[in-house]
Amino acid sequence: MRRMDWEARLKAVIAKHIAAPGKWGRSDCWCMACDAYKAVTGKALLPHLRKYSSEAGGYRLFKKHGFSTVGEALASVLPEVNRLSAMRGDLATIIRDGVESCGVVTSRGLEVKTLYGEGRTITHSAVEVYPVTAINKAFRVE
Repeated sequence: MRRMDWEARLKAVIAKHIAAPGKWGRSDCWCMACDAYKAVTGKALLPHLRKYSSEAGGYRLFKKHGFSTVGEALASVLPEVNRLSAMRGDLATIIRDGVESCGVVTSRGLEVKTLYGEGRTITHSAVEVYPVTAINKAFRVE
């Protein structure tokens, strides 16, 4: 069930991730999506998948719990919906440079926290907005 004040809370989550430097396990696509879910529902989303500090560590953690991608993790707890039926507050995945990333649907599109760099070195990060037509899979947040 969506909380009454979810839109303001979601806006605050996005602003937090815009301001935060990119850091694996703190401010990346998965963390922003999980924070968005909590803003909308008031509940934590798969909290056992938040304990990593590098890209490789994130992949290992997801694999340990049976997931190859963020989309598989989302699909394990959220109902998939038609990608073009995604509404504000829903979570979705996108394929960027051959890698699946996740984000939250807003009135602007799909907002995704992106990190750039090699290995542990993050050269820059941003919250980027993609059109909803770029969504790979969408998941209803209720």
